[in-house]
This record gives sequence, structure tokens and C-alpha cells, in this order.
Amino acid sequence: MDDIVFDRPGALTECTEMEEDGSNRSIDEVARSSDPNRFVVEETPDQKSDAKASWQMDTTTKEQERSWRDLLKGLARGCDVTRISLGAHFLRPKSTLECLAATLQHGKLMSELNKGQSEIDRMIAVTKFHVSGLIKEVFDGKKPYNPILGETSAWAFDNGSTTSGISHMICEQARACDNLYSTTDLHLQKVSHHPPISAFYIRNKSLAVSMEGYMHTGAQFNGNSIAIPFGQRTLRLEQFGEDYMMTMPTMQFRGLFFGARGVEWTGPVIVWCKKTGLVCEMEFKPLGFLGMWGEWHAGKLRRDTNESEEVLYDVSGHWDTKLILRDKSTGAEQVLYDYDECHAKEAPQRLQLSNQLPTDSTVCMPLMVWGKVTEALLAGDLNVANREKLKVEDEQRALRVKEAEQKVQWTPKWFKKKKNGEWTTKLDEAEKYIEENMRASSSIDA
Repeated sequence: MDDIVFDRPGALTECTEMEEDGSNRSIDEVARSSDPNRFVVEETPDQKSDAKASWQMDTTTKEQERSWRDLLKGLARGCDVTRISLGAHFLRPKSTLECLAATLQHGKLMSELNKGQSEIDRMIAVTKFHVSGLIKEVFDGKKPYNPILGETSAWAFDNGSTTSGISHMICEQARACDNLYSTTDLHLQKVSHHPPISAFYIRNKSLAVSMEGYMHTGAQFNGNSIAIPFGQRTLRLEQFGEDYMMTMPTMQFRGLFFGARGVEWTGPVIVWCKKTGLVCEMEFKPLGFLGMWGEWHAGKLRRDTNESEEVLYDVSGHWDTKLILRDKSTGAEQVLYDYDECHAKEAPQRLQLSNQLPTDSTVCMPLMVWGKVTEALLAGDLNVANREKLKVEDEQRALRVKEAEQKVQWTPKWFKKKKNGEWTTKLDEAEKYIEENMRASSSIDA
């Protein structure tokens, strides 16, 4: 993965590979160097009627609407909303780390990645795995906590069999080591404050599958919407020596002042394997003006080399109903991704870790960082919530001042920054933590 550069998380054109002549070739250039009509796909009436709009989930009250409209109307276009200190009545009782972790919960789909007999089968499986990370979000006029520098979150899941295994989701901390199970682990941490960046790493040692990436945890105000980029990620199938560079769509909170209000995923979604030359590129189209027509996603799966391009499949549908592949040569169709089928699987049992770091903010655990703020919010006591939030922020400012006075440079516990600007995992230290603390002794509701 060393030849992949993420200079600015969230910017599609920044994930590059080095050509033999020393020039950079971005994933955006690789994926978009084809026919400008690449997304023209015939849409059947049945497929159109099946589209289901996730943007309809709006739970804001009139009072909430007045509050955030008063706040936003004074902001300049392009402003990063996460840099604004907000009162407790604007807060959702969860950390932004939890939101990122939610897009990484792929469950049992990871076990399907190595089953493909051909390069195309594996590309389809990886694309399905990637799309399964998209979540249905609710528009509630609130935002999660901004993670403190170094904030972590630790999860563990027991899938109940040696086939599915224990899925250890350790946001920042992890690599599970339990020889009785096939284990999947996720670790994630806020690794930079200026700019705000959170890094993550997932690995299933038994399946020889890993994925890493990081995102710029900002939220850009665009006048009538707020856009949150989820960055890029690289998945490796170690058995085949294949790396898949993947871009995430942008989450849009739209309709702030007029039009249909809700949350949607928009923009390009690209899955590219350099070794095989296969590219699956989709365009997630936004809801029409004032909600007068529905969303529709279209794309192509093709083999792309420097000399030629061959479109193998058309892609159509919607991420939260079905995405359909249509073979260009035969016209035969197959389901690429079925949202209901994927999410109908029984949720794994969540386990309690034996120990937590003081920087932990996992919602299901006794919260270490934001616990008192969350307790106050759930109790409806905004005065206490504001006071406890200020305590957390003041403690962080004091720590930064102390570090500056002592000329100490803060370093993440489980991640390190490489010379090319990319963040990677300190695997030995993460594994040691799991060996010592992931012997879960009890279960809690997922």
C-alpha cells in the first residue's frame, strides 16, 4: 500500500499512484478517463419505482429548526461547521468517531471477499462490501461531539460461531488475537486536530483481509446544505495480492432553509484495483430541486488499462434498495447489492472489554470522555451538559498549553504518520493492547 498517497482526506483527486516515469496518477484520473457518457444507463420503470428515498427521515421540531437556522444564517459559505463551538441543545449524544465507525460495520460480508474465483467476482464482492458501509442517517438538527485529540473508541462483537467469529471493532485500539475464532477488528482514533483527521484500520487475520484509511472530520456549510466527506480507504486481499482503492460518497444534510429536508449520500463512488485494472465507478445522484423527483444511481464496471477500456457491466439502482449489474455482452442481470438482505442478518452480540482507555468514547460503554455530557443530555439538563462540555474542552486546552511549555509533541497511541502524509497503524502496540484487554467477560445490548 506504500504507493498510495492520501495527501488531503476527502479530496477525490488526492489518492495517487506513482507511474514508472515518476508522475502521479490519481484514482480520479484513472476512474474518469473514459467516455463522458459513462453514466448513461437505461432505467426501467420497475427499477425507478423501487427507488426509496432515505432523505425523508426528518425528525426536527419547529424549535430546533428556528435554533439552527438562526445559527447558520450568519455563516459564510464554505465554513467548517465543526470549528464552531455549539451549545448543548445542538448536540447529539455520541462522538463523531462513532459515526465513522458506523460506516465500517460490514458484518459477515468480509467472509465473502476471498470466495470469488475470478478477478471480476472479487471486484463485485469488494464493491458490495464497500457499499454496505453506507448508513441511513436521520436529520435531527443536531451534531455529534467533536472528538478530542487522541480520542478512542473500543467495541467488541461476538457473532456466535467459529465461521463468523468474534468481530472485534476497536475504534483506535485494536487487532484481536483469539485463536478460537475468526476475528475482525476495527481501530480508530483522532490523530490530528489541525486539520481534524481520524484514522482507522480493520483486519481479519484468518481471512487475510485488511482495510485502512482516514478522513478529514469536517463539515462544510454550502448555503442550503452541509457536506461531510468520508475520505478514501484501501482494502487489501492478501491471498491474491490485490489492493482496492475506494472513495466514499459525501453525506449531505440538505434542505436547511428550503426544499426537501433530509440526509443523502451523493457524488462519485469508485472502487479501483491497480493490479487487475478493474474499476467500478458509480455516481450517486442527489435528490432533485425541492424534492420534485427521486434519486438514481448509475455507473459502470470496466477493465481500464493505459491502452484500452472495456465496459463489462452497467450499474443501476439505489444504495438503500438494490443495485443491479447488467452484463453488457449478454444483457443478463444480477443483484450487486440488496440493502434489506444485507441488513436483515442477525446483529452480533456486543461484548464488554475488560479495560478501557481514559480516551475512550464508545457509546455502549461507560463513557470516559463524554460520559457526563451524555448523561446530562439524556436527562434533558442542558445547563449541566454545557458545563461538562466546557470542562472537557478546557482540559484539552490546558493539555496543549502544557505540552507547548514542555516542548512535548503529542503522538497518537496506535497510529503513525508516514513520510508521504498517509497514516498507518502501529500494529505491534495495537496487538499488545488487544492481547491484554480483549478477553471480554460480559455482554451488553448492541
